[in-house]
Amino acid sequence: MPNTRAGPGTLAVHAGTDESGNAPLTVPIVQSTTFRFESAAQVQAYMRGDSGLYMYSRDENPTVRAAEEALARLSGAESAVVFGSGMGAMTTALLGLVSAGDEVIASTALYGGTYKLLRDVLSRFGVRLRPVEPDRIVAEVAERPAKVCVFESPTNPTLRIVDIKAVTAACKSGGTVSVMDSTFGPPPLQRPVELGVDVVMHSATKYLNGHSDHLGGVLLGSRARIEPLRALSHRIGAVLDAQVAYDLLRGLKTLPLRVTQQSETALRIARWLSEQPRVQRVLYPGLPSHPDHQLARRQMSAFGGMVTFSVGTKERAFRLWDRLRLVARAASLGGVEAVASLPILFSHTGYSPQELARAGVDEGMVRLSVGLEDADDLIADLSQALDA
Repeated sequence: MPNTRAGPGTLAVHAGTDESGNAPLTVPIVQSTTFRFESAAQVQAYMRGDSGLYMYSRDENPTVRAAEEALARLSGAESAVVFGSGMGAMTTALLGLVSAGDEVIASTALYGGTYKLLRDVLSRFGVRLRPVEPDRIVAEVAERPAKVCVFESPTNPTLRIVDIKAVTAACKSGGTVSVMDSTFGPPPLQRPVELGVDVVMHSATKYLNGHSDHLGGVLLGSRARIEPLRALSHRIGAVLDAQVAYDLLRGLKTLPLRVTQQSETALRIARWLSEQPRVQRVLYPGLPSHPDHQLARRQMSAFGGMVTFSVGTKERAFRLWDRLRLVARAASLGGVEAVASLPILFSHTGYSPQELARAGVDEGMVRLSVGLEDADDLIADLSQALDA
């Protein structure tokens, strides 16, 4: 694909695909664990890393490499490495960047799995966690730099927007490596690598794949940052299967269309929710009432498909959730189906009351991942659930 400045729709359809000669229109699935060599000299060429050959699918696979190329192009990154899950990607990133005695600045508004990885697992190996509220990250990094700063934008589930350029500038000044979870802001909504982030992570399970049928994760950035993490991934083994990579490529082809539609529907639902007397607050970056609305307008091309709202108490949230009919009651997000989850039962279970407060999560909170259903039908379902 010669046009390196193609738009996101064109990249989504063509990136990662061999379009030369009589090549197949669709990237084929290479479902083999191992590959033949013609000679010892060829193995030596492979070991030098510049041959374009393959040895073992834990290390590289043609279908997987095609998915990595597509993701890198879509994200404006030099390099990408994919994993069997988003947590596999984040775990590899942190293991590759920190050692015993290092400190990690982490946003308090962070996916629960990442926070608990830092709090409960890496702490056992001498890695220190310093939780910081999203609007304090820049000042904290500037005042007391750490080895790594982990943050996300939009945040899960409060949908706060972090000033990515400001964070990365502070990190570079202090010698801190920036690691950003951009799962809630997939391309084409935002491309954090172009805003200076060192390592960008996505749970490809969500919007990138988009069909709620595969787990996956990806790390993106410069070759200098990503290639050492690729080498580490070979040792950890949290790799992506070729069949999943094929389906991920298929999902990417409709990513811009899906994200655009989901963002439009989410904005309409957020506006409707903000008018309902039983809803105490609505968190959506596209609403002028959102504290980061102006930053979101500057930093994102649209406001995304996630809407979070609170009905005040756990009992009201449980009752609403139990009455949903069209909206699925489930974990995860970013698929073609609308899904609602309760943060205190899903992503933020196991948090203390103090940790929930610092994360901005209350017991009456409902997180809605808007699907591709008609907006009127989703609003009707939410309406009857709220009327309980």
